Order: sequence, then structure tokens, then C-alpha cells
Amino acid sequence: MSAHINHVVVVLQQVSLEEVPAKKLRLTKPSKSAALHIDLCKATSPTDALQYLLSFARRPVEAESVEGVVRILLEHYYKESDNSVRLKIASLLGLLSKTQGFAPDCIVDDAINTLNNESNWF
Repeated sequence: MSAHINHVVVVLQQVSLEEVPAKKLRLTKPSKSAALHIDLCKATSPTDALQYLLSFARRPVEAESVEGVVRILLEHYYKESDNSVRLKIASLLGLLSKTQGFAPDCIVDDAINTLNNESNWF
């Protein structure tokens, strides 16, 4: 009887060891666009938004993150009513457009459309 129980335990151990696949771990850093979006959503005033944008401007942006950052900046540009924040976003878009390997066509198209739709130029 004990031999049979030992055999069952050995078989169960073998089955359980074989079924557990190795876990693949991947370390990732949060993307710049996600961090910027979270920061800008936390802003409760134009001053807060400017502070987040200024601190973001001091950090380097990898070429592969530029497109996501541009999308986030454009999204917040359209929502923002404060001119100083909009100016800082436009300035950041200009700097990001110079990133090597990034085609700034989308920035130019959006800027032209936005300028055509703006009603308070003077």
C-alpha cells in the first residue's frame, strides 16, 4: 500500500513539475507619452500644466517615443484654453519635430488646420 502511495506522489510531482512553464520577465520603463499624459491630466491650473511641461522639456525623449508624445501634446493643445500653456506645447512640438528619424508631417498638418480654425488672432 505504501509503495502505491509513493508511486502516486512521484507521478503527481512529475506532472506538476512538467506543467509549470517558465515565466518570461520583461522589464519596461513607462513611456514618455504615458507619463506626460498622466502629468497633464493631474494639472489643476495652467501654472501646474506649465510646470509639468517645463519639467518634461528638460528630459530627453527617445526617437521611438516621439510620435506618442506628439499625439498627447496635440490632444492637450486642443483642450487647453490658456495661451501660455498652448505656446509651451507649440514650442515643444517644434523641438520634437527636429528629432532625427521622425517625420514632422503630422505636426505641420495639424498646425495648419488649427491655425485655420482659430478665431481669436487679434
